[in-house]
Amino acid sequence: MNISGCALSVSLITAIVEKCVNLKTLSLQGAHFTDYTHDFRLKTSSFENLENLDLRFLYGDDSKVFITLLRQLKNIQCLGIDNVGSTAELEKILITLCNLRIFHCQNCASFKDIHMDILASSCPKLESLCLTGCIYVTGLSLPRLITECKHLQTLLLSCTRVRNSNIMRTDWSQASLTELDISYCYGIGEAGLMEMLPKLTELRYLQLSFCGWGRALSDDVMKAMSQTKYQQLDTLDIHSSFNINGETLCKFVRRCSRLTTLCIGSAITTNEELESLLKGLRNLKHFYITKQATIKTETVFIYVKKFCHRIETLALYNFYAINRHRVEEALVELVEACKFLKILCIRGTNVPLRTELAHMANKVKHCAKRNDIEISRRPHFLLSGAKLCLDSVVKNSTFS
Repeated sequence: MNISGCALSVSLITAIVEKCVNLKTLSLQGAHFTDYTHDFRLKTSSFENLENLDLRFLYGDDSKVFITLLRQLKNIQCLGIDNVGSTAELEKILITLCNLRIFHCQNCASFKDIHMDILASSCPKLESLCLTGCIYVTGLSLPRLITECKHLQTLLLSCTRVRNSNIMRTDWSQASLTELDISYCYGIGEAGLMEMLPKLTELRYLQLSFCGWGRALSDDVMKAMSQTKYQQLDTLDIHSSFNINGETLCKFVRRCSRLTTLCIGSAITTNEELESLLKGLRNLKHFYITKQATIKTETVFIYVKKFCHRIETLALYNFYAINRHRVEEALVELVEACKFLKILCIRGTNVPLRTELAHMANKVKHCAKRNDIEISRRPHFLLSGAKLCLDSVVKNSTFS
């Protein structure tokens, strides 16, 4: 049952408890009570068969109704929370969740390293852990988490305060990770990535943008990763990484035969590097690139058309049009050749690619006879995110 964002009444929740005794999935993300009173409590036997529960963005007294019940829900496998009153209260909840597989605890000020330690000791079935924005997580318990949670596949630590020393203390050769997000983790350095990434060869999803203030991912790290094949890697985001060059990136990408989504930012600086990169990405569907002085807008269109016939989404940031006619001509050819292309985001910096983009888009769609494509300045988020996560569970569950 998905009632996310809805206005709830006490009578509605009471009716659901009484009539939906076999309810397996309940999503209350962003919901709120309209008639909550402090004496309202759910019976301890409420939702006893519930397996998946999403309480994200449920705040204040609205969340307490369900938070207090969590210790009684022995069958919970997938849980999303971001508002627990205290560290001690969160400890008591986690200790009881022995069947937990997926835990999403985003922007939770109560979550600390001790809670990661509890997960490691109490939740042996854990497969997916999202702690995005939990600013008191330093990774002190990462070694135990990786050792004890043998089934852990997804680890999302973006915007946490994970320290390089804790990354280096962890035996990543024991990990079975397929999805990893350590973007905007300012405490991670080059040595930490060197210790971690070359051992995670089964990764499908890798998010490294602005890791270590954009300096952690280096040529040496990518060279070490290039010593083996990342045959499962499907999504790679390294935008806002300022310590790598195009040649090193191209060599690594050649080891990733299944790559379909690539966000490179400004790592590619010449036409030759761009051609070398795209030549090896025949399966590319989503591509993000930031302008470098020597690469013209039309050059990107030409190379994508030549090598990436499966492209669906293309995003160009900070590009400009010196010769509008050439840009339009190359764009028409791109749209005609790439039949799967649906979204083209051009965040231009000069007049033709800013104020005149709408007119150019209409002309291109008319010439190419493609009214099914969006060409605009509207930012588009390329990454689909991790697959093994609470959102996927809620979306794919059969609601009762």
